[in-house]
Amino acid sequence: MPVTWEKARLNVWHIGAIIFATATNAALAGLVWNDTKRDIQDTQDDMKTLQASVTDVQKQLPQIASLQFQMTRVVEQIAENKAGIVAVDSRVDRVVESLGGKLDTLVDSVNKIATRVEVLNSKLEDAATKADRTRFNMPILKR
Repeated sequence: MPVTWEKARLNVWHIGAIIFATATNAALAGLVWNDTKRDIQDTQDDMKTLQASVTDVQKQLPQIASLQFQMTRVVEQIAENKAGIVAVDSRVDRVVESLGGKLDTLVDSVNKIATRVEVLNSKLEDAATKADRTRFNMPILKR
């Protein structure tokens, strides 16, 4: 038995549907192609922006070493200042203690002098009461 192929019958509706499906597929393919091109362009623009940012960062990277050195130097100076402040505090404490001791010595000396003056005063008073008190009036002379 021989093999026979059945030929389909084509009418206007079938041809119209095929043309419509082909046009729809072409339109969808064009939309996808356009979206893909736009996405590629956006990605390239983003890459240019990112590359510019990376270039700016790379330009500023050499400054980091000098900034680190400056920060290290600032920290060292702060430590030196703290040590200097501690030394100044100890010197001020010694001066205050010395001054306090000298003031105590001065107060003691003044008290001793006051005591001596009182003793001398009482001796003079005792001597004056024992002596014969006379009063000499001096005449007032005018020149």
